[in-house]
Amino acid sequence: MRIILIGFMGAGKTTVGKLLAEKLKLEYIDMDKLAMQISRYNSIDEIFDKAGEIAFRELEIAAAKKVRNTKNIVIATGGGVIMNKIIIEYLKEDSIIVFLKTSFEETKKRVASNPPYLFRNIKNAQNLYTLRLPLYHYYANKTVITDNKTPEEVVEEIYKNI
Repeated sequence: MRIILIGFMGAGKTTVGKLLAEKLKLEYIDMDKLAMQISRYNSIDEIFDKAGEIAFRELEIAAAKKVRNTKNIVIATGGGVIMNKIIIEYLKEDSIIVFLKTSFEETKKRVASNPPYLFRNIKNAQNLYTLRLPLYHYYANKTVITDNKTPEEVVEEIYKNI
């Protein structure tokens, strides 16, 4: 079994991914962390600041290549993987792709204390959310709405639907 979690920033992919992997007794990988291990940088924000978004997307491709044939795993992706057909093609084969759908208002609340680089300008983040939303729906086999739910409730919903 291979479960790929997609969704916008703050959707809960990391938290839900860890809990889901534990419940299913599967390995867990966070693609952002894997991309960081491949890089020479200390944080994603540092990559965006010093090398730019394209450099980060190249690291995401490298991370996707590393996990492309891994089975019995839950993979939490970065919010932008659906923007790169190469990455999503590596990930989608033999996978259940679950979209953790979170409203933009809820996302703002969740990331308020530590906004990611792409969330520094709210208007740009809103535009990015609007741009990505149809792609999340397009690639997902399952969609779980996360607003007003605990991570445990989201995991339970995923578990019941796979």
